[in-house]
Amino acid sequence: MNTPLKSLLLATLTASLMSSVYAGNSGETLFKQKCLSCHTLSKPDDLSTLVAPPIQGVMRHVKMRYPSKDDAVAFIVDYALNPHISKALCNADKIKRFGLMPSQQGRVTPAQLHTIAEWMYDTAATQKQSEKQCHSKQKQGAKTSKAATGSQFLIASGMPHLTKLLMQQWENKTLALSPEQKKRLLVVRDNTMKEVKRITPRIKGLEKTIIRKTMAKESPKIIEPMVKKLAQLKAQATNVHVRCIYETLGILTQKQMAELSK
Repeated sequence: MNTPLKSLLLATLTASLMSSVYAGNSGETLFKQKCLSCHTLSKPDDLSTLVAPPIQGVMRHVKMRYPSKDDAVAFIVDYALNPHISKALCNADKIKRFGLMPSQQGRVTPAQLHTIAEWMYDTAATQKQSEKQCHSKQKQGAKTSKAATGSQFLIASGMPHLTKLLMQQWENKTLALSPEQKKRLLVVRDNTMKEVKRITPRIKGLEKTIIRKTMAKESPKIIEPMVKKLAQLKAQATNVHVRCIYETLGILTQKQMAELSK
């Protein structure tokens, strides 16, 4: 075989091998090998099949807390290797349901985690975010009018869940939230969620008790104090919601509110 042909075949074989190695170590491939057994990419129709939070939801929380890609990647690598409740970004109800993520030491290398985390930051949240923004543009009016239908509030409509709407459009370039706005909005969200989560279990428990006693033909005189207590708890939750809206409106500009309401 002549030298030029040998060189061409060698170059082709080398390129093929390098391509195979790269593909085997790409972020998406590594994610499927190391993470997909527990974490789905998006929320499935049957939530009972979930054994861990979907990655797109996880990345939404990560990108809110760590907008910088370098910071987000560093957090993911550290958390996967050294998880602790103090570092967790998911809501408390998710941790209660799924438990704290076990350490991945010995299962995946820091270098592999870095590759996976970069892919997750660039890709995993993008598709879901686009879907949500499209859905939001089409049904924003319906969301706003029905935003406060949660049973923990006294007012059933007309008061939007601004923190939820903002989460869905956190990286919306047209909305253009500044780093300082994001920082302040996270404080409002954290304080609001903390208070609502403290009150909600008590509301749910009391509702179940009232329903059970009512259907068991308990005397209304016995149930009446429970109803009054339920109303007090819902009033507390509603006041938290009112304060959340007030503080959020104080952070956003009129132009941003107009964009959020589209």
